[in-house]
Amino acid sequence: MDIKYMKRAIELAKKGAGYTNPNPMVGAVIVKDGRVIGEGYHEVYGSHHAEINAFLNATEDVKGATMYVNLEPCSHYGKTPPCARAIVEKGIKKVIIGMEDPNPLVAGRGIKILKEAGIEVVTGILEEEGRKLNEVFIKYITTKIPF
Repeated sequence: MDIKYMKRAIELAKKGAGYTNPNPMVGAVIVKDGRVIGEGYHEVYGSHHAEINAFLNATEDVKGATMYVNLEPCSHYGKTPPCARAIVEKGIKKVIIGMEDPNPLVAGRGIKILKEAGIEVVTGILEEEGRKLNEVFIKYITTKIPF
Protein backbone atom coordinates (compact mmCIF):
# COMPACT_ATOMS: atom_id res chain seq x y z
CA MET A 1 0.00 0.00 0.00
CA ASP A 2 2.85 2.41 0.78
CA ILE A 3 4.01 2.27 -2.85
CA LYS A 4 0.49 2.93 -4.16
CA TYR A 5 0.07 6.09 -2.07
CA MET A 6 3.62 7.30 -2.70
CA LYS A 7 3.02 6.91 -6.46
CA ARG A 8 -0.03 9.14 -6.02
CA ALA A 9 2.05 11.72 -4.10
CA ILE A 10 4.58 11.77 -6.96
CA GLU A 11 1.74 12.05 -9.50
CA LEU A 12 0.38 15.06 -7.59
CA ALA A 13 3.88 16.58 -7.30
CA LYS A 14 4.26 16.55 -11.09
CA LYS A 15 1.33 18.98 -11.35
CA GLY A 16 3.67 21.67 -9.97
CA ALA A 17 6.14 21.30 -12.87
CA GLY A 18 7.19 24.72 -14.11
CA TYR A 19 5.56 26.58 -11.21
CA THR A 20 7.59 25.75 -8.09
CA ASN A 21 11.16 26.72 -9.06
CA PRO A 22 13.48 27.14 -7.21
CA ASN A 23 11.52 24.91 -4.83
CA PRO A 24 11.06 21.17 -5.40
CA MET A 25 7.92 19.47 -6.71
CA VAL A 26 6.15 17.85 -3.78
CA GLY A 27 2.90 15.95 -3.40
CA ALA A 28 1.17 14.76 -0.23
CA VAL A 29 -1.56 12.21 0.41
CA ILE A 30 -3.35 11.73 3.75
CA VAL A 31 -4.77 8.26 4.41
CA LYS A 32 -7.05 7.29 7.30
CA ASP A 33 -8.64 3.87 7.82
CA GLY A 34 -7.54 2.79 4.33
CA ARG A 35 -9.16 5.80 2.64
CA VAL A 36 -7.58 8.87 1.05
CA ILE A 37 -9.01 11.84 2.99
CA GLY A 38 -6.74 14.59 1.70
CA GLU A 39 -4.39 15.37 -1.17
CA GLY A 40 -2.29 18.34 -2.11
CA TYR A 41 0.78 19.46 -3.98
CA HIS A 42 3.07 22.46 -4.04
CA GLU A 43 1.22 24.46 -6.70
CA VAL A 44 3.31 27.59 -7.08
CA TYR A 45 6.49 29.07 -5.60
CA GLY A 46 5.79 31.11 -2.49
CA SER A 47 2.42 29.54 -1.70
CA HIS A 48 1.38 26.63 0.54
CA HIS A 49 3.50 23.52 0.42
CA ALA A 50 1.99 20.12 -0.44
CA GLU A 51 1.40 19.07 3.16
CA ILE A 52 -0.56 22.23 3.98
CA ASN A 53 -2.65 21.93 0.80
CA ALA A 54 -3.43 18.31 1.74
CA PHE A 55 -4.65 19.52 5.15
CA LEU A 56 -6.74 22.25 3.52
CA ASN A 57 -8.32 19.69 1.15
CA ALA A 58 -8.98 17.07 3.85
CA THR A 59 -12.54 15.81 3.95
CA GLU A 60 -12.39 14.90 7.66
CA ASP A 61 -10.22 15.29 10.76
CA VAL A 62 -6.67 14.15 9.96
CA LYS A 63 -5.79 13.27 13.56
CA GLY A 64 -4.38 9.74 13.69
CA ALA A 65 -3.92 9.51 9.90
CA THR A 66 -0.84 8.63 7.84
CA MET A 67 0.72 11.15 5.47
CA TYR A 68 2.65 10.19 2.34
CA VAL A 69 4.98 12.85 0.98
CA ASN A 70 7.66 12.41 -1.68
CA LEU A 71 10.13 14.79 0.02
CA GLU A 72 10.95 15.33 3.69
CA PRO A 73 8.70 18.01 5.22
CA CYS A 74 10.48 21.34 5.67
CA SER A 75 11.66 22.37 9.10
CA HIS A 76 12.50 26.04 8.61
CA TYR A 77 10.70 29.34 8.18
CA GLY A 78 11.03 30.60 4.62
CA LYS A 79 8.13 32.02 2.64
CA THR A 80 5.95 29.61 4.64
CA PRO A 81 6.10 28.17 8.18
CA PRO A 82 7.65 24.70 8.68
CA CYS A 83 5.47 21.84 7.45
CA ALA A 84 6.97 19.40 9.98
CA ARG A 85 5.51 21.49 12.82
CA ALA A 86 2.09 21.62 11.10
CA ILE A 87 2.11 17.82 10.81
CA VAL A 88 2.81 17.52 14.54
CA GLU A 89 0.08 20.04 15.40
CA LYS A 90 -2.50 18.25 13.25
CA GLY A 91 -1.94 14.93 15.05
CA ILE A 92 -0.68 12.85 12.12
CA LYS A 93 0.54 9.53 13.60
CA LYS A 94 2.78 8.27 10.78
CA VAL A 95 4.67 9.92 7.92
CA ILE A 96 5.96 7.97 4.93
CA ILE A 97 8.67 9.96 3.13
CA GLY A 98 10.09 9.29 -0.33
CA MET A 99 13.46 10.93 0.28
CA GLU A 100 15.29 13.19 2.70
CA ASP A 101 15.57 16.81 1.63
CA PRO A 102 19.12 17.61 0.40
CA ASN A 103 18.56 21.30 1.27
CA PRO A 104 21.05 22.12 4.08
CA LEU A 105 18.26 24.09 5.81
CA VAL A 106 16.25 20.87 6.15
CA ALA A 107 18.56 17.82 5.72
CA GLY A 108 17.01 15.51 8.32
CA ARG A 109 15.67 18.23 10.61
CA GLY A 110 12.09 17.74 9.44
CA ILE A 111 12.33 14.02 10.21
CA LYS A 112 13.89 14.81 13.61
CA ILE A 113 10.97 17.13 14.53
CA LEU A 114 8.47 14.41 13.58
CA LYS A 115 10.27 11.65 15.52
CA GLU A 116 10.76 13.84 18.60
CA ALA A 117 6.98 14.37 18.61
CA GLY A 118 6.44 10.59 18.68
CA ILE A 119 5.40 10.29 15.04
CA GLU A 120 6.44 7.09 13.28
CA VAL A 121 8.58 7.94 10.23
CA VAL A 122 9.46 5.68 7.29
CA THR A 123 11.83 6.93 4.59
CA GLY A 124 13.06 5.73 1.22
CA ILE A 125 9.75 4.69 -0.38
CA LEU A 126 10.16 5.14 -4.18
CA GLU A 127 13.24 7.27 -3.44
CA GLU A 128 14.70 6.78 -6.92
CA GLU A 129 11.52 8.10 -8.56
CA GLY A 130 11.55 11.05 -6.17
CA ARG A 131 15.16 11.86 -7.01
CA LYS A 132 14.42 11.74 -10.73
CA LEU A 133 11.37 13.99 -10.28
CA ASN A 134 13.41 16.64 -8.47
CA GLU A 135 16.80 16.25 -10.15
CA VAL A 136 16.88 19.95 -11.13
CA PHE A 137 16.19 21.03 -7.53
CA ILE A 138 18.68 18.51 -6.08
CA LYS A 139 21.50 19.67 -8.38
CA TYR A 140 20.86 23.34 -7.64
CA ILE A 141 20.44 22.97 -3.87
CA THR A 142 23.55 20.79 -3.46
CA THR A 143 25.92 22.56 -5.90
CA LYS A 144 24.41 26.06 -6.42
CA ILE A 145 24.87 25.36 -10.13
CA PRO A 146 21.85 25.33 -12.46
CA PHE A 147 20.79 22.03 -14.03
